[in-house]
Amino acid sequence: MASADSWDPPASSRDWQYVVLHHSATDEGDVASIDAADRKRRDQFGAAWPGIGYHFVIGNGQGMTDGRVEPTFRWQQQLHGAHANSQAHNRTGIGICVVGDCDASPPTPRQVAAAKRLLEWLSVRYGISPDHVVRHADIAATRCPGRKFPFEELREALPAPVGASSGRSHEELF
Repeated sequence: MASADSWDPPASSRDWQYVVLHHSATDEGDVASIDAADRKRRDQFGAAWPGIGYHFVIGNGQGMTDGRVEPTFRWQQQLHGAHANSQAHNRTGIGICVVGDCDASPPTPRQVAAAKRLLEWLSVRYGISPDHVVRHADIAATRCPGRKFPFEELREALPAPVGASSGRSHEELF
């Protein structure tokens, strides 16, 4: 699994306010295959997408190592997302995609552990509170990230909101 240090973007950070959770709705995949599929898509004006709409992808062992967190070009360059069907959430929300069809089966234990670690890091680093961690279905007409996605488990694992005492420092977390 990649270290939290490798998640620091080389570009100046945006003012991130949300995290939007997704599943790929496919049995397998990786950043390259999702990027290739998204490059075939068109926006509402007919323009081609510039590539993968998410900021991070978490592998399930089918095309990408199980539990591996891989930042995409959008994260590295601190670009807005193309994942939420909501302009506000695309501009201020970090898109995380868990590879798999979470309507059919839950993410792997390694994916859940990796998602918890990534969410905790993002929460501390950007001051994102648990109530600003949302499912794609919370903001758009979709079932994403699927019925078997452990949303409450992930959100409950987050540290206390900024200003509240969690009892742990940033250094202790990472």
